[in-house]
Amino acid sequence: MAKRVLWIGLVSALLVALVGGCAAVPRMASESASYDAMPPMAAPEEPRESVDYQEGATARSRAELGDVIQTRMIIYTGELSLVVADTNEAQAQVMDIIEQVDGYIASANSYTYGDNLRRINLSLRVPVQAFSATMDALRGLALEVSQDAIGSEDVTQEYVDLESRLNALEVKAVRLEELMEEAEDTEAVLAVYSELSETQIRIEQTKGRMQYLERHAAMSTINVSLMPDAMSRPVAVATWRPGGTARRAVESLVTTFQFLFDAAIWLVLAVAPVVAVIGLGIYLFVRIAIWATRRMKIRTSA
Repeated sequence: MAKRVLWIGLVSALLVALVGGCAAVPRMASESASYDAMPPMAAPEEPRESVDYQEGATARSRAELGDVIQTRMIIYTGELSLVVADTNEAQAQVMDIIEQVDGYIASANSYTYGDNLRRINLSLRVPVQAFSATMDALRGLALEVSQDAIGSEDVTQEYVDLESRLNALEVKAVRLEELMEEAEDTEAVLAVYSELSETQIRIEQTKGRMQYLERHAAMSTINVSLMPDAMSRPVAVATWRPGGTARRAVESLVTTFQFLFDAAIWLVLAVAPVVAVIGLGIYLFVRIAIWATRRMKIRTSA
């Protein structure tokens, strides 16, 4: 009888526990649902570096990003090989053309070959607004255009990426400056200062690249090669020049006298003393030999 009562008590306790657990589950679920419905707390945004285009775009408004995309940054380059009657005259005309559009010559080189034929290579920088007009004006100088090429490079996305990186680096630099002011021990100050120095270097590098893209997008490059037209040169009927022949003859005569004078100096200062010493040695040897021979004859006859 006692065992039966014990079993009934145990079963009753289990039923009470199960009923309490089932009642707690809906309450926990409702509490969890209400917690999820609450808006999450905004975590403080740490300064970080980002070079991804999508991350850079989220930092801008859509209107601002649209303005950036509409004003695209494109670097234009042109290549022209022009056959002209006179390369020197054509070079002067090229300078006049670029001065009219506020351009300039970045580099120039030339070399002469054949029968005084001169080839000139020019690298021109002109405003992007005058690129097409300048190319047309340069083509108009040529008897023949042997090479004509135009290239372009869209650097808009790279510029946007650099701008996003610059913004992130500047925010990071400000935060590091604040941390350096708040640092209490020397070790922490040095660690923050080292990171700040590296960040500032990267800021300057990013700014330099952005300025490079801005300059090259604003000023296009045109490489021009001016080649002389051999067929347009006048035929030289007579190439004999007596004055040149006489000048070369005088130069040869002067060279001959210089050689003879140099040879005489060598004979007097270098060869003559050596010959004198050798001759004196031979003379003494002969005299001694003759004296010895005479002495032997005298002794023999005696």
